Amino acid sequence: MYKNYTYITKSGTQSLEIALKNLKSKVVIIPTYTCEDILTAVLNVGCKPIIVDCNKNLQIDLFSVKNVINNADTIIIPHMFGIQTPVLPFYNKGLNIIEDLSQCHGLPELGKYANIVVSSTNKSKWLDNGSGGYIFLDQKLNLPKASFNWNIKTKYNNRKNKAQELLNAGLDLIGKNKPNSWLRGMYFTNNPKRKPYTPLHEIYGKFDCPIVDSYSNKIDWISIFD
Repeated sequence: MYKNYTYITKSGTQSLEIALKNLKSKVVIIPTYTCEDILTAVLNVGCKPIIVDCNKNLQIDLFSVKNVINNADTIIIPHMFGIQTPVLPFYNKGLNIIEDLSQCHGLPELGKYANIVVSSTNKSKWLDNGSGGYIFLDQKLNLPKASFNWNIKTKYNNRKNKAQELLNAGLDLIGKNKPNSWLRGMYFTNNPKRKPYTPLHEIYGKFDCPIVDSYSNKIDWISIFD
């Protein structure tokens, strides 16, 4: 679906580690508002992370990337909570692109501009298999081959329809005006009951991400099940 070859892995983290090794990555740009496992994978293979800010759609911020693009060789682009991040602006900029679909499937052109595509199938991910992951690329690897036969279209339509019910009820969901495969219905509130993620720049240190700092304690969500 996404590349010529599909392989199954033990986890999304392992998929990322294999991708980084395959690309011989040394310095990797990652968004601050994402799963800590992405940072773990980068550090596990001995790469240096550059953590950049995210915009109000909870996605990697293009302008923050432009400030450091000449300092890195690879960028990891997740589509957080099923909200699609445009990948084309990062294409042909001298960066290897790893696209992480763990929270997003079913949207147009996913993987088109990426060198390698990865996905986790752990619990609560868009494709929930309880564990495991995939790696998609255009070269053969010495890994177990997989047939990617999930019913993406049906799952996508179910999620989209349930998110529309929330929108019709008046909930102002983040990313509502963008292509969205709705892992969760995210919204801003002054009274959040839970925190989706601790931003990576808070965990790792060394980097400033003022946009995320302005909203990271004002987010909550409603789970959307397909």
